[in-house]
Amino acid sequence: MNRREQYWELQSLPATSPPVSPRADEHTALRRSPASTASDVPPEPPGKDENHTSSIGEPELCIGAANPRHRLLGFLPTAFVLLITLGFACLILRWLLARQYEPIQGGKGITAAVRNGFFIVYEGGAPEAGQKATVNLRVLTFSALVSHLISDTSSVLMTLVAYRAGSQWLQNSRASDLMAILQNPTPLQYGLLVRLLGSSSIMAIYETGRYAVHSKKRSRLPRLFKEAFALAIIIWVMSHAVGLADLYLHTTTRSILADIPVLDASPGSYQYAVAFNETLCTTWPSTENPCLSHYDGWALENPEVVEPGFLAMANRTESKFNVITLADADDAAIVVPGAGVDLSSTSFTAQTFSARAHCRSLNHNCERSSVGQTFNCTPAGYPGLPYYTPLSVNTSSSPTVDNYIFGIVNGQQGGESFGMQDLEDHGRTPNPVTLGIQMRWNTHIDQTVQGFTVGNADSAVDIIPPPYITLYAGCSVTFSNVTVRYLPSDNSWKIMLETQSSDNFTTVMWAPTIWQLGTQQLASEMMTIAMTEAIPNVTAALNQHLARIMLGVAIGTLQPAEATDVKETVPSLLGQYPVAPVMLLIALLLLYALLAIIVFTSSWLTKDETIIVSGQKKDGTAGEQSVLNLTQRWLVDPLPLVAAAFPGEDGKDVQRTVADSATDMVYDGSGADARLSIGLRGRDGFGLRKRGDGRYLDE
Repeated sequence: MNRREQYWELQSLPATSPPVSPRADEHTALRRSPASTASDVPPEPPGKDENHTSSIGEPELCIGAANPRHRLLGFLPTAFVLLITLGFACLILRWLLARQYEPIQGGKGITAAVRNGFFIVYEGGAPEAGQKATVNLRVLTFSALVSHLISDTSSVLMTLVAYRAGSQWLQNSRASDLMAILQNPTPLQYGLLVRLLGSSSIMAIYETGRYAVHSKKRSRLPRLFKEAFALAIIIWVMSHAVGLADLYLHTTTRSILADIPVLDASPGSYQYAVAFNETLCTTWPSTENPCLSHYDGWALENPEVVEPGFLAMANRTESKFNVITLADADDAAIVVPGAGVDLSSTSFTAQTFSARAHCRSLNHNCERSSVGQTFNCTPAGYPGLPYYTPLSVNTSSSPTVDNYIFGIVNGQQGGESFGMQDLEDHGRTPNPVTLGIQMRWNTHIDQTVQGFTVGNADSAVDIIPPPYITLYAGCSVTFSNVTVRYLPSDNSWKIMLETQSSDNFTTVMWAPTIWQLGTQQLASEMMTIAMTEAIPNVTAALNQHLARIMLGVAIGTLQPAEATDVKETVPSLLGQYPVAPVMLLIALLLLYALLAIIVFTSSWLTKDETIIVSGQKKDGTAGEQSVLNLTQRWLVDPLPLVAAAFPGEDGKDVQRTVADSATDMVYDGSGADARLSIGLRGRDGFGLRKRGDGRYLDE
């Protein structure tokens, strides 16, 4: 063992170790006094950093005027926050407005979206024919991304709050009066500020808040502490509010099916409209009888006109036209192409015809006999009801009431014998037409049918005489020329324009009904409803069925015509973004950006100074460092505290206090003396110590 090793072994013995003072500088053993000689200095311990020298020749520091470029130190964090908040707010709003789908949105712009309640957005490319388009819901992607990034901006925004707190701290530290000094933080308050501004986590906020609320057990809170704590809470709440707004948007956004025009719509003929076949009525209205009406029947010379009517009334697939009812158009019945026409990928605008009926039950308004049988509907405005079969009037106590749809013109009722010929002017009628309806169904129950639903007070029919159930109704039916728009995505028809048809066309269309061609079909469809439902439901069903049958029975007079505004489409999904969560998210992002601007501006306007370091740069010129920047670093980073607790004593400690980064402020030697140990330190308690400061207490 050489002399150097023997010396260090003796120095490590507990009996010869000097007592540890709790107030002693941890690095006193490594410092040399001016009176020390070479013989007094022990040899260097093994592993000692060869560059570790005494604290001599350190550069000098002095205060100079503020450098204008230092005033922009918080600009980059502010720019980052604004890029995330304002950038995504503008991106989301711009995307929604640029991609709005006007046909469903009902216009463009925020006003149209607010009126609709949703942003209806098409976010895919124009699909090719035969392909299906998809929806990407990119706004949800933007929302999720900004919700994730906003958590990163909260820590960046806290660095701006640290600039604000640092400027206040510097201002108080420069003052000499007692009140300003009392506005500086205590060591505990400083420690809480470092943790709060450095992490802005919920635990840091909780610990700081727990300290702040115990007003009787703590020192007075300085203003900078209160402001930093309040801003930390606001930033935490706003960052999580953005996340909640994102969740709100995700849970309320939907995709809807719509028809998107394709790029390569093929040219061709689209016979989807409906027109009247003028060739059937070349001499009408100059002739005495209306078109297709004869003295003893309807369309007797044109049997090809009659069969399509029966096919249409029965909704047969081979019918060239169908009649449908539009519930959202006051139960209007319209003529549309038959089931054999493929409309699955075509949207268009077409001309067609409609009929709309308004009926009322007359049973409760007519006169009844002593036994409750209806015999006169004159009080209800229909003197021709009920109509009895002539041969049954004098031969039976209960004259026969058959099913009839009567036409009424100028108060005259007709249609029971010779159809249109029963009416004046051979059945010519104004539009709308007036009808009287009577229908009777045999229950085959010889006794009373009081057990039936129809026996109730709100029944639309009579139950006397048994076994019959009888309905009397008065109706008004309007025929119209309409323009409709068809959308294949939901197989919907919408009336765009409606004008009342001419009296001549109306006369042609109601003729087969007055000739009783659709009467039995109407009676069949109304039987169950009349027997089981109350007045409102019976009249609603009668409106629908009567309008549909009156168009259907005359459908042989119509022919296909060319549609307009034809577009080949594919079913596509559109994004449906509710306005409320979208605007809430954008508003939160804008408020977050405004907060960043306010905090940055308040610190930017603060008076700053520059520390000049002699010989700091490699070329020997003086270096500069902003006092505000250094103060902010002491508020957000624990490394300056580590540097102060464990100086390197290599002649560069002063220079390191004004280093350009926090990592450069701390000595990072490679020798054994630069390593830290942790444990119980006797009277100094538990803590850290440099390995070079002595041995463990238990050694």
